[in-house]
Amino acid sequence: MDDSLAFLVVEDEDVLRRALVRALSNHGRAEGVSSCAQARTALRARKYDSLVVDIKLPDGNGLDLVPRARQIWPAIWVLVLTGSIEHASITRAHELGVRYLLKPFAPEHLRVHVEETRARRHAGDRRVSVALDRWTRGHNLTAAETELLALGARGVPREEFAIVRGVRPDTIRKQIQSLLMKTGDVTFEGAVNSLLREAVAEPL
Repeated sequence: MDDSLAFLVVEDEDVLRRALVRALSNHGRAEGVSSCAQARTALRARKYDSLVVDIKLPDGNGLDLVPRARQIWPAIWVLVLTGSIEHASITRAHELGVRYLLKPFAPEHLRVHVEETRARRHAGDRRVSVALDRWTRGHNLTAAETELLALGARGVPREEFAIVRGVRPDTIRKQIQSLLMKTGDVTFEGAVNSLLREAVAEPL
């Protein structure tokens, strides 16, 4: 099992953003952006196991990114950074079910977040496996269709499917069309999102 993680850091303070990206890069892929708009673009482009986000950003409140991130990647684990102890912000963080750290924070606090993210990723992988097996049986999916869903759930870009599976792009298109006819979803992305939402609710 690939134990590397993927982190998206949303922090407008350059020095802190670079330090966070550098520290988190020891545990996998870490990317940094400085605004809500850049974060939304990044979240649409690829999968992340964790969102590390500042509250006060140039173009909005970082907490507003949390529902959007979960809509795209339901199992994403969020750590909110804040330099203030405003009651409203802390309360909302609790309501969203996210962890938060007050700036400045010690390196060990970040290590705790990494370990929590890894534990949740492993549990999430098991839930996806259970949900995927149920979909395979319930929708009578072929092995190829199941593999496509698994690739989507792992966040592999769709344009890479043909390379990963060693087949022609038109074969991938036909397999996706067949999959959607069986599941009743309008788009492949919608099917993957439905699977991930089901997996999040899966008891283990």
